[in-house]
Amino acid sequence: MDHAKSNIRGTHEHGYAVLNVYCYMLEVVNPGSKTALSLNENGRFKYFFVSYATWITGFQEMRKVITVDGTFLRSKNKGVLLSAMAQDAENHIFPVAFCVVDKECDASYEYFFQNMRSFVDDTDELCIIYDRHPTKAYDRCEFNDHFSQIRALVPKAVETLERIGFHTWSKPFCLGNRYSIMTSNIAESANAMFDVEREFSIVAIFDEINRRFTLLFHQRRMELVNSANRFVPSIEKDISKYINAGNKLLAHQIANYKFSVTDHGDVATVDLQRRTCTL
Repeated sequence: MDHAKSNIRGTHEHGYAVLNVYCYMLEVVNPGSKTALSLNENGRFKYFFVSYATWITGFQEMRKVITVDGTFLRSKNKGVLLSAMAQDAENHIFPVAFCVVDKECDASYEYFFQNMRSFVDDTDELCIIYDRHPTKAYDRCEFNDHFSQIRALVPKAVETLERIGFHTWSKPFCLGNRYSIMTSNIAESANAMFDVEREFSIVAIFDEINRRFTLLFHQRRMELVNSANRFVPSIEKDISKYINAGNKLLAHQIANYKFSVTDHGDVATVDLQRRTCTL
């Protein structure tokens, strides 16, 4: 059986031996793609990173939230497949990058993130979610202690977490309604997509990753190619909902970018430039 698999997908040894050529051909066939190969001082494999041009271009239009996860490979050479995922406007999984590393550690994650920095801007709106070092609190006092430590380290993150509400991201306060992107589930779902492929040679793994997402992108495009709408269905639904809600409001401009908005006796001041509302 192993001999038959090797004849179809190539041996693991051959896969590692041709990685330099594979990188070159991948970038030639997919201009704008990002690949990186790292070897140790003995010339043995350490890390292999890939992000296709379509992923890089597409991520520029996504919410800047990336979930990262790792899954162990089942080949005789072992290793770990790291994945970075985003979500598109229709809440579909959108790949950002994949990387095979010798083991899951700080050095391998640093390599992964350093390579993503070439096309993922380190801005205030960027958020990276991963569960390698989960922090748990088993009572409210312990939770408050952890949260105070976060406040001291990253005040802006605390402001955001408080603004969106504890119930949307904190399990102890959650009643089953979590903010869909504040989770590592999308990266875990991507791992599940390639469960069988974890025993493939390294080149065969990346060929299958490319094939699978190319097929998904094609299917999604064909579902909407003849649509008369300008936006994807979920956004069209939100626009309709907000228009209906907005029709019930009275708005009066009080300054540049500032409006006074009245609804059922409540009055709020909205600043479009700063994206703030007093209510």
